[in-house]
This record gives sequence, C-alpha cells and structure tokens, in this order.
Amino acid sequence: VRTDARGYVSAVAEGNFEGGYIQARQPNPFASICGRVCAAHCEKVCRRGKIDKPVAIRALKRTLCESSGVEAKNRLPIARAERAGIALLAAKAPSNTSTADAYSQLLAGRASQAEGSDAKLRVAVIGAGPAGLTAAHDLTLLGYAATVFEAAPDTGGMTRLGIPEFRLPRDLLKLEIDEVLDLGIELRLNTRLGDDLTLSSLREQGFEATFIAIGAHKDQDMGLEGSDLDGVIPAVDFLLNVNLGYRTDLGERVVVIGGGDVAVDAARVAARLGEETYAGLASGNVVTAVDAAREALRLGARDVHMVYRGTRAEMRASEEELDGALEEGTVLHLRQSPLRIVGSDGKVTGLETVTNESVYDADGKRRLVPVAGSETIIECDSVLLATGQQSDLSFIQPKDAVEISNRGRIVADDDTLATTAPGVFAGGDVVFGPRTIIEAVADGHRAAKAIHSHLTHGQSKLVRRGWMIEVPPEEFPDPIHRESARVDPPKQAIDRRTGVSEVEAAYDDETARRQAQRCLQCNIQTVFDGSLCILCGGCADVCPNNCLKLVPANELTGSGELASLIAGRDNAGSLGEAAGGPLSSADGDDRRETGTAIIKDETRCTRCGLCRNRCPVGAITMEAIWFEEELLDAGAVK
Repeated sequence: VRTDARGYVSAVAEGNFEGGYIQARQPNPFASICGRVCAAHCEKVCRRGKIDKPVAIRALKRTLCESSGVEAKNRLPIARAERAGIALLAAKAPSNTSTADAYSQLLAGRASQAEGSDAKLRVAVIGAGPAGLTAAHDLTLLGYAATVFEAAPDTGGMTRLGIPEFRLPRDLLKLEIDEVLDLGIELRLNTRLGDDLTLSSLREQGFEATFIAIGAHKDQDMGLEGSDLDGVIPAVDFLLNVNLGYRTDLGERVVVIGGGDVAVDAARVAARLGEETYAGLASGNVVTAVDAAREALRLGARDVHMVYRGTRAEMRASEEELDGALEEGTVLHLRQSPLRIVGSDGKVTGLETVTNESVYDADGKRRLVPVAGSETIIECDSVLLATGQQSDLSFIQPKDAVEISNRGRIVADDDTLATTAPGVFAGGDVVFGPRTIIEAVADGHRAAKAIHSHLTHGQSKLVRRGWMIEVPPEEFPDPIHRESARVDPPKQAIDRRTGVSEVEAAYDDETARRQAQRCLQCNIQTVFDGSLCILCGGCADVCPNNCLKLVPANELTGSGELASLIAGRDNAGSLGEAAGGPLSSADGDDRRETGTAIIKDETRCTRCGLCRNRCPVGAITMEAIWFEEELLDAGAVK
C-alpha cells in the first residue's frame, strides 16, 4: 500500500494529528478500519523491536483517525468534506511544506489524473470488500465509472461479515465505506455473479473491464467423521449469521480447534450476547479459529476450549487476540489433533482428539505423529468448522476463459492481477487465499493501476521517485523521549466485556505523543563525506550506543562489490574478489594500509544526531529519505 508509517508516527510525536491523518489516509481508503483491526505487519519489522518492543504503530494510526478521520466526521464536517478521497498514490512532501500546501498539491494531482481519463469508460467491480472498494476508489479518482456488484445485502465483505463488532464497530465501518462510495461509485447489492449476471453479460452491458474480488466465504470440508451431526456449523457461516443479526443456538459448551483470530473471536462473542452457552469447533484455518472462539464467548458460553495441533509459537493468531481470549476464560489445548466428532441421536456430544508429536525426516520435513493411548473426548454441544476458506467459483463458465488453479483459486498475474481472460482481473482472497485487510487494499491498488494501463493501451506508467533532504539540527527530537517503554492502549475490564462493546480503547493525546516519540526515525540516515573526514574518532567516541567503529580498510572482508567500492574510493586499481578474506589488490600490493573505514551498526542507531553535532569538520550530515509515486502518460515519463 506504500503507507509511510514512519511519517505519520512522526506527525503524532510532533502533535500534528491532522497532518499525520492525511499521511495515513492518503494511500489507504480504509485507514480507520486498519487502525483497529490491521494485522500490523509494520510492527513486526519495526527496528525499535530489535532494541525492546516495536512502536505501537497501529494504535497510533487509530489515534490519528479518532482525531481527524471518519470518526470525527460529525465534529469536523467541513474538513472531512474537503478531504474525501484524499489521493490515489503515495506521496510525501518535504518537511518544509505545510500540511495545507501538501494537501493542495494532492488535490491538484487528483484532478489532473481524472481529467486525463475517459470518464465514459465503465469498469465492473465484483465484491464490496476491501480489495473491490479500494479498486473502485482508485478507478473513480482516475476518471472511470466504477460499478460495484455485491452478493450480500450490505458492503464490507469479511470486514462486516467475519470480524465481530467488538473489534470493528459497525458505525465506523459504514462511515468509512460511505466516504468511498460518496466519490460517485454506483453500488448494486444483493447481486450475485452467476445468478444475476455473468462475465459475458457484463461485457454485453458495456463494461470495458472487470475486477473480481469476491473473497473466500466458503468453508472447506475437512472430511472429519461426524461432520453431518446436528450442531456442526461452518465457523464462517456462524460469524456471518451473528454479524447479520441471526441467532444461532450452539448449546452450553465450546471446543475450538485451530489457532487463528476468527475462532477466538467466535468463542468470545458467544459469551457476551446471551444467557445460553455455546460450543464451537474450528479446524484448519487458524485465523477463523480465533474469531470463532471469541464470538462464542460473547454469546454466553461458560465453558470454551481451543484445541490446536501445534505449539503456541506456531499459532497464526495475533498474541493480543489470543491473550484476550485466555483472559476471558478460554482454555487452550496444544498439540491436539481432532479424530472425530462424536454424537448421540444425531446430535453432537463431544470431540475426540489425540495428542501428537513432531517427527522430522532426513530432509528436515516435519510430520505430526499421534501418541498411542493419548485419545480423549472433550464434551461439547456444537461444532464450528473452520477448516479453511475458499471461494465459490461456480459462476465461471468455460467460455469465460478464466483459468482456475488446482487449489480452487483464480489464476492471476502476480504484478498486474490480470487473469487468462482479456480485460478480466482478479485479486484478494479469490486469488491468494484468506489474507489480511491491508493485503486486500494493496491488491485493489494494483488492480486499478493495471486496469488503467489496460484501458489506455499501455500509455500510462507508474513512476517512483526518491530523494534525500538534510535535516537541520533544530528539527531533531529530543532523544530522551526514545527511552520510554512501550505502553499498549487501555482495555475494557474483563467483567465489562459484554455485547458488542469494544475491548481496546484509544490513547489519549499525550500518551500517543510519548509513544510516537519512541520511533527511531528510520528514514533518517547518517551520511559520511570521506573527503572531509580527518579521522579524529569523535563520532565513535560520542555515540551513546556504540554504533560506530573506525577500522583499517585492509581488515574488511566482503564481496567483489565491496572490493570495487574500495578500489574506486582509494583509486588503488583492481582489488579482485575477496569473499571470506581480507581485501587485497590484484598484484598483492596492498596500498590501503593508511585507509580507514567507518562501520555502522544500524540495529543500534537511534538517530540521536550526536555524531553529526560532534564532527568538527562537518563530514557527517543527517538526511531524510522522501518518496512519491505518480501515474503518468507514457509521453511524460522521462
């Protein structure tokens, strides 16, 4: 999606919440949704995590959205109207550009993009989930007439039908989707591809291109004995029914098999919404497993168990969601595999499991082996099957020429998402299987760009630019704030986690600022000018984290690329290959004994700027990386 997470985190640290929101929203039409339920891939690779704990990037995005996003629409109606559909592509203005100027530039770019397209060209988008709505959003900004077809009675896809309301409030979901639709996108609900229209009929209706983003709403059958008993329900169907307001009686006890977010959610919700207690079994798709477990708890379950065939470290469920389920009373059983669902008089009475152990072959491949005599039965009243999710592709006819893989997914190009049928594109879960919201948004962006290129016959090109700007000393944050520990957002007390009330709250403004100030400013680099350096060693001496070290160049080891770099720097001739040993010139005459290199450990650097301040000759500068993307006509690309 090309979101500049560092950019909006820095904006929070400076107290510039409106500017930070624009940075977060600019490349992502669902910033407010992601501020609550994103899988936070960015936090997994945040460099602060190598020191202690990563910056709370997702929670900080929520803070920005609470302040200036759709959540604040009633408080800021004029500002919200002006910012609707902020921009199509990621761009970052230099620090000396005001927020107002940056926003004006973005709107001007949006207008020029729309004027350059034929507004009469129509594009059909199948599916009103994050991927489909993102594509429709971008296509509309590019000047196309986008029509979204949705089989369900409402928009949102799995964000509405699969994510419980205690994680994603429905009023927020509606506000953010409506802002996208308000761009002028036509929406047709209760319209299923296959029953009400076909790919051929779309072409006959004048749609020049089609993007298929129908998601993966069908559960896969794991072939477990007893699956036909009364009380066995697919977990995705269970979540869908709850989110559509239908009541499902699951009984008194819950067993959840799997290690993912959806099953945990299902169990937790079952404990919140009624007097009855419920039972659920989720297997295979561990994301569905966690949501199912949490949902079950909120529907009134008093006895909820999760069963997973691997270790906790192998569970795909997020730590915070799993911890929430355990706090609320879910019992976790690890290294357990389901054998069969047992029943009496056609109804579920329990789940039989067996303990397994991991065995590795000569190639290091693992297989699970049951431990003899370890079979046990966990009593339960209902079973929620989360055996993996797949798409319903029954609408595809041979004449459509859309290839389907042996895994039951549409085959599409990884870069353009083009299918084997001309003018037909596909993305999201229908191509890649169940994934996260932010990945669906990324597919929507890719599809829109590819469709634009297709409809303009390749006359447009995505251009990426990057540059560096020196950061003055007075703009550097006080490094003392970076010593703060991570503090997670406040949560609802366990005894108050009932109904659809949100578990996690937002930071207050001051806490958000302190947490954002933990950011290590990874877009800022120390740049060394070797021609000015006098080898005083002051930079290494002053560094509080021992990041820098001065070493003789002839002690360096590395590849031919490093050898070429040193050869060019010292003008010492060809150095030859030197992988694994000290670098030397081709004739064995090392002329670099007086040469010195500065080695920097990036994992320790906190961008404090003390090395720059200490250098007596100005050989060190701190420079920030900026980037932008732009769709240009081929003739304008240089």
